[in-house]
Amino acid sequence: MAPPRADLEGDRWAGQRGYALLLTLFLLAIATAVGLTVVGNGLAARKLARSASVALGVEERVALATWQVLDRIAQSGKALPSSQTGQVTIDGKTVSVTVMSEAGRIDLNGLSRKALAEAVQALGFPERRAVEASDAIALWRGMDPPGADGKNLRMNGRTALWSLEDLDAVPRLDDDVRACLRTWGTVHARGPFLGKAALEHQDFGTTGFGGGGGLIVGSMIRVMVTENASSGVFRTIALYRGTPALQPGARTITPPAWLILEWMQPVTESGGCPL
Repeated sequence: MAPPRADLEGDRWAGQRGYALLLTLFLLAIATAVGLTVVGNGLAARKLARSASVALGVEERVALATWQVLDRIAQSGKALPSSQTGQVTIDGKTVSVTVMSEAGRIDLNGLSRKALAEAVQALGFPERRAVEASDAIALWRGMDPPGADGKNLRMNGRTALWSLEDLDAVPRLDDDVRACLRTWGTVHARGPFLGKAALEHQDFGTTGFGGGGGLIVGSMIRVMVTENASSGVFRTIALYRGTPALQPGARTITPPAWLILEWMQPVTESGGCPL
């Protein structure tokens, strides 16, 4: 075999030297990045961590306030007066909490088209707008569309409303009605709509709780929490499933008294209803 030519040998060594240079530059870049990371663990990193902690603290405070209220209601065994508002201090920050019944609201999934139109009209909208809104919702959720007798309530689980935010996806729904239903509608509780007065001026005894406001299994409440510093509003909907009796010596995990149906859903500002 013929010996390698000198020019080829020179090219090979030149390539190796070039590769070595690239490797050196790469390792230098890695070392520099690591050095910057180490330096960054000082004051700048602490500032960054602090800002992240403050950002996360908003939701943490809301979550703590929500659970505090739920625990107090479960421990007392009695529902608070409807739409009761109070304040909780979490980590030195003031958080406003409003507790109200979920039952008694406009059942967006269970009411027939006719009953839904009547409920929307009861909020202060003229009959024409109420009927148009109920038609749009009924068409979207797949039950008793216009032209049906209003008794055959066929629900399509794929298009049923699973959250109040699903109203944004309903085409041709009046914007004012949509905003109003965010407050007075529900996708969880089943039952007739007895009007806003039943929720505004009466206790929970008339809207899904036991007599005299006693807390019974199956009661649903809505907890609205406002983080005052950020003005962020969050909605949580919980179902009371009872407080299990503690058995002496039992080693089983005790489930919480509440089943969370909707956890800390951010609420956008919306206009009020006509009434």
